[in-house]
Amino acid sequence: MFRHSLRCLMLCVPLALAGCGHMPVTSMVKLARVDFETSDPAQLRAAIKLPKSLRPRPNGMSLRIAVKVGRGPEEARQFLLRELPVPAELAREADGETQLFAYRIDEADLPRLVAFRSELIAKKSSGQGGSISISVQPEACKVFELSDGPVYFTSYLRTVETGGYVTLARDVDLRKIAPERAIVDKIPPCAG
Repeated sequence: MFRHSLRCLMLCVPLALAGCGHMPVTSMVKLARVDFETSDPAQLRAAIKLPKSLRPRPNGMSLRIAVKVGRGPEEARQFLLRELPVPAELAREADGETQLFAYRIDEADLPRLVAFRSELIAKKSSGQGGSISISVQPEACKVFELSDGPVYFTSYLRTVETGGYVTLARDVDLRKIAPERAIVDKIPPCAG
C-alpha cells in the first residue's frame, strides 16, 4: 500500500489558483491525513463562499484531480460536482455580504473517479513516488456589477479523514489572482 503526498489541495477560480499561499497552516496539517488511495470519494464535499454579487453557474462546478507518478507525465481528470444544501457547520461563515455553496461529486461520475484511482494505483505499484493536486473549479457569473474593490472568496473541503470542513483558502481576492489575465473582468453576467 502507498500513500500519495498532497502537493496542493485547494479550491480555485476558472483559470486555477496558483500555489497554496492562502491555505492556513492548520488546514495543511489536517489535509496531510487524506490518502487518495483509500479516501471514500462519495464522502468528499466542497464548499465555496462568494460575495453576493457572484453565483456559481449551473453545472459549472468540477473537481480536477491531477496525479504525477515518478517522472511520468501528469495525468488529470475532471469530475462534475452537484450542489447540496449548505451544512450547518458552515452556515456561520456567511454574513450579509456573502453566500455559501456546497457540493459533492456527481453520482454518475463516482465510477469514473474510482476507475481513475485504480489506474493510478496500478501505475504506482512500481514503487515510484507520486504527488496529487486536487482543485475545485467553479464557473461563476455576476448577479450584478462588481465594485472596484477586492472580490473575496473562501473555499473549504471535507473528506472522511478531515471529519469536518477544512478551510483551503480564506479571503482570496480574485482581482489579485493572475491580474494579467483579468479573471474578474471575464466573469459573465448571470442569465435570467
